[in-house]
Amino acid sequence: MKPVVGMSFDNMDDVEKFYKAYAHDGGFEVRVVSRNLSLDGQITNKRFLCSRNGFNKSKDNETDEPSKKKKKRVVKRCGCDAHIYVKLGADKKYYISSMVEEHNHALASPSKTPFLHSNRSVSQRAKNILFTCHKASIGTSLAYRLLQVTDGGFNTIGCTKRDFQNYYRGLREKIKDADAQLFIAQLERKKEANSAFFNDFVVDEEGKLVYVFWADATSRKNYSHFGDLVSFDATYSTNQYGMKFTPFTGVNHHTQSVFFGAGFLLNEKIESYEWLFKTFLSAMGGKAPSLIVTDEDASMKVAIASTFPETVHRLCMWHILEKVHEKVGHARSNQEEFWPLLNACVWGSENEDEFETRWNAFIAKYALKRNEWMANRYAIRESWVPAYLKHIPLSGILRTTSRSESANSFFKRFIHRKLSLVEFWLRFDTALECQRQEELKEDHVSLHTTPQWITPWPMEKQGSILYTRNVFKRFQTEVIAARDRCSVVSITPFESIKMVFINDESKRDRVVRWCTTSIFGNCSCMLFETMGIPCRHIISVARGEKLRELPEAYILKRFQKRCKRQQEYEGFIGCQIPEKIEIHPPTNVRSKGGCKRIKKAKELPKPRKRKNVKQDPPAQ
Repeated sequence: MKPVVGMSFDNMDDVEKFYKAYAHDGGFEVRVVSRNLSLDGQITNKRFLCSRNGFNKSKDNETDEPSKKKKKRVVKRCGCDAHIYVKLGADKKYYISSMVEEHNHALASPSKTPFLHSNRSVSQRAKNILFTCHKASIGTSLAYRLLQVTDGGFNTIGCTKRDFQNYYRGLREKIKDADAQLFIAQLERKKEANSAFFNDFVVDEEGKLVYVFWADATSRKNYSHFGDLVSFDATYSTNQYGMKFTPFTGVNHHTQSVFFGAGFLLNEKIESYEWLFKTFLSAMGGKAPSLIVTDEDASMKVAIASTFPETVHRLCMWHILEKVHEKVGHARSNQEEFWPLLNACVWGSENEDEFETRWNAFIAKYALKRNEWMANRYAIRESWVPAYLKHIPLSGILRTTSRSESANSFFKRFIHRKLSLVEFWLRFDTALECQRQEELKEDHVSLHTTPQWITPWPMEKQGSILYTRNVFKRFQTEVIAARDRCSVVSITPFESIKMVFINDESKRDRVVRWCTTSIFGNCSCMLFETMGIPCRHIISVARGEKLRELPEAYILKRFQKRCKRQQEYEGFIGCQIPEKIEIHPPTNVRSKGGCKRIKKAKELPKPRKRKNVKQDPPAQ
């Protein structure tokens, strides 16, 4: 419908909506310029122009400076006089009092109308898509592409990618000052919904956020099962405020990474880490981990020593090996034998003497004797080389570089320098749900499927019943190796102890020290001590002792399918079952009357009265 003089409208919004729709069909943009208001604030008249009305002003006072880069703007205005002029009538309706329909420029074709500025807007559907995509760690550009696919093309979206990006930028600018408060409010809402959610934060004198920590109910419950081993990392890329993201992670019964809690720190001072570790300890009921793995931060080392005095602290192998390229130079590290020799030295050495022999040979081969960084790594070898850590229970579970890479890739999905705290929380919450969904998937597979047995041994069947699927795969490998590769070389008895020497077709024989009294043994390979899985040598000795199944001590609870079964009972009684019991129930006390109260005479039942029954006289 074309505008005509005398056309009436109920309000000014209807006028604007009508003229913009007309402009969209006609192929030009609309610009609103002048309006007048009455004493009561009502609009009395308004002018709607073609956007190319008038002329661009020339800026003669500006001088061209080569050092300053200026954006060259195109000239859009050409003096077009097309417009409508709307006035308020006596009946409080708006009427078109004058108009010019003709334009002095070419109009946009139907295929170009989506680019007209006045016809573009970010719809509510587009905003919802943007919000959903950011929760899934999908950026604005990809979200716009998704809109293009789902809405049937660019023409139906209603805005350009630049409009989409500008809306997102405006949203970030709007929440900028309230970002920290909105983030803390999100944590508080989580706590209101579930009282087991834990969070704490600290602000400075100016009210600015300094520290924050949180751990939900599931994280705290996971820590109660798998909190003996903790990996702590403060090397991830930070948000737009420069705060360090500091997650606590561990390993669950499927050997997957599991989240225990996380925080943000404004700096990396000793007091910052001390606050974080004390808060973490408070959230976990005062239970400190037996082993914690971190990077080489000096402040972190001091804070761990003061907060977790009984915890073994070692350094992450992955972070150290990641720096080798930079510290020794690419010319050396890119040589063909460099990494095989280094890996054989670090990973393949089974004792301290073997490591030092291989290390010295490696240093001499690549002329690294004067390399200060390599010398410092050797000086602290007891804190990161596996050969020095075998006395630490289950120390091998966290030592693999693949685990660190997995955790690193997981956190990098939602860590970005440009993210606000609110954006971080949206992405983090979604990513954490994905991690837990993977655990539930493994729970289902482990509980409702039966792995295929390779041997007829009852030990293998025992492992398939008790272990989770991933752990059983590793255990099954040891069972098969015990059957196919292991042979007893000799047995030396010492009263209740047997020293069993076993050859497994490797370069060295293994020694199993087996106690016939406790029915338990230790192997020189120390696989069970470091990884928690019985080795092929122990399995061979157990079979030689005529044991059909492994002793219970070899089946660690943390690797069993039903290691979380206790949660069902705790959910029923409404609290956690303590590991250390200080208050015990009383023993049965024998007292007068036993467990029944002696009844008084008036409480006893009255005796029943017999009724007189007439008897027939005896027969004559």
